[in-house]
Amino acid sequence: MHFKPASLPFRDLHLADDDAHLWLLDTAQLPVPGIDEQTHGGNAGRFVRRFYLRLLLGGYLGRPAHTVKLAKTASGKPYIAEWDNAEGPPLFFSLSHHTGYLLIAVCRRYPIGVDLESAERPLRQPMKLARRYFHASEYEYLKSLPPENLHQRWLTIWTCKEAVVKATGGGIVSGLERFAVLPGEDQPQLTAAVNTPDDDPLHKLKLVKLLPQPGLMGALACDQSIKSLQGWRLSGANEHQH
Repeated sequence: MHFKPASLPFRDLHLADDDAHLWLLDTAQLPVPGIDEQTHGGNAGRFVRRFYLRLLLGGYLGRPAHTVKLAKTASGKPYIAEWDNAEGPPLFFSLSHHTGYLLIAVCRRYPIGVDLESAERPLRQPMKLARRYFHASEYEYLKSLPPENLHQRWLTIWTCKEAVVKATGGGIVSGLERFAVLPGEDQPQLTAAVNTPDDDPLHKLKLVKLLPQPGLMGALACDQSIKSLQGWRLSGANEHQH
């Protein structure tokens, strides 16, 4: 999918129930608020990512960023905190970062997951990792590839699996081997393991391979009901939102 250029501020962002939006931010090229080094110290990058996440969510909710309160589930999945006891959240979102880049996915009705990696990420003993952490069918698929295809296909499987566990909310500890990803020539295919219960959210997901810009690759896991995907690359700012 294509990521269109965009600029700040985030205002009047409209998201239909069957849409998903993706935002790629190069935080090194964007203005940030003053950071108290004594307070944030080595977590300055986390502060900047959180700042822009709340700014973006506020744009969808029609609210100032500082009113968007975030929390995390026991497995570490972030969510909008003030909807703890409501019927459901006003937005589902997922984020991933690599060096100075931040990728955020937003959806109105369905859980969503996203992952971002360097396309040149070095792999040490990829088949050993696949044997230990991947589904058996994924390992056999990778083993059958010519060496020149292994790196890209391994990363495709990895980013897809990361996106899936973020969408389902269980994290990596929920088991990377309980489902399989087939990279394919077009879009990756997701297959639940044979012992996966019928009500497992895995059965409702589809995968989308992402190439947001040269040198970066990623994956999106979203509900099969999603009909439209749109992406933007944030390139600058006109003014701050508070």
